[in-house]
Amino acid sequence: MLHSARQGQKRGLQRGLIGLATTTLYAIFSHAAFAASILPDDPRLKPANVLTVDNGGFTQVFIDGYIHNPTVDTFRRSVIPRGQEFGIVYLNSAGGDLVAAQALGRAIRAKGYATQIGRLSSDGQTIRTGVCESACPIAFVGGKFRLLDSGTGKLAVHRFYLANQGKWASDSKLLFTAERDLSRYIDEMGISREFFDLIMRTPADRLIQIGKPAIYDWALASGTSKTTWKTVSKGTLLGRTESSTGTLSISFSCEQGLLNMEVQANPWFPGIALLNYDQHSLSVDGTKFSIDEVQVSQDELTGNLSFRSVPSSLAVSALHGAKQVGYSWSFERSPGEYSRVLELPESNAQLNEIVSSCTTP
Repeated sequence: MLHSARQGQKRGLQRGLIGLATTTLYAIFSHAAFAASILPDDPRLKPANVLTVDNGGFTQVFIDGYIHNPTVDTFRRSVIPRGQEFGIVYLNSAGGDLVAAQALGRAIRAKGYATQIGRLSSDGQTIRTGVCESACPIAFVGGKFRLLDSGTGKLAVHRFYLANQGKWASDSKLLFTAERDLSRYIDEMGISREFFDLIMRTPADRLIQIGKPAIYDWALASGTSKTTWKTVSKGTLLGRTESSTGTLSISFSCEQGLLNMEVQANPWFPGIALLNYDQHSLSVDGTKFSIDEVQVSQDELTGNLSFRSVPSSLAVSALHGAKQVGYSWSFERSPGEYSRVLELPESNAQLNEIVSSCTTP
């Protein structure tokens, strides 16, 4: 069995293990051999927790910890049989077993679920920023849709190596096989060869985060968003963002002295699922402003949902000079959120003009 895990700060590990922030490849033929090579209380021995939550036919899976074969077994047993066609897997992991990470990625892809970095808060109410390092990105790329929104976390990788040295010939064969299998897996997932090359050339004693340009160029995240803004009628500004994971449009208009906002969404999952959420928020430069009252309608031709509301006075004030606006749907007493963000033009003159012409509620 092959194992890849980021090192912790524990001391006293046998020769061959290195310090903080490393990915390690172990040659292990039984659990006993593995246990003999590192301390029994090493946290890397504990498989990740797998929690599954269903919200109105949409499945959320939280994988938190080191990825091992039991992690994959739990996913297959608790998630694969479920009838829900749409779901998302949140990963919060500093590494794990390299082969298990590939198996988990394949299982996620077979189920057709999306992946995102994130962890469940201690109270189980929200999803917070997570980590995805070492072997974790290998599982992450298994997502049918790979969501890497700002604030959710970053992918970080480095090269694996043998921690427990054996005979040169057998070690070389094992490393060659691991390298070959990883290369084939990354190709199978439709990811650029440059991702594999980065892993192989990054020293094992350091982590390297993957920048935003490479994230999209290498297909690690599903399609970069394309955002456009235009004036569709006098006093109405429409912004639209589109990617392979869906589209969202936000329009602002001044009606009877009030700033009105209308949001239309066509996500990668059935849009009707948005009605399951009980909280709506307008975000301005990352700050959320709760929306108390929303009017919902559905287009008879396309089936797309529209959400009309009047932003609060605080939200309207924040729109002056804003660089980003967004909209999110979430649950009041359970985790889960769907959100999209639109970049505003540099000058933001059109939105500033509309906001200035309206009085706040």
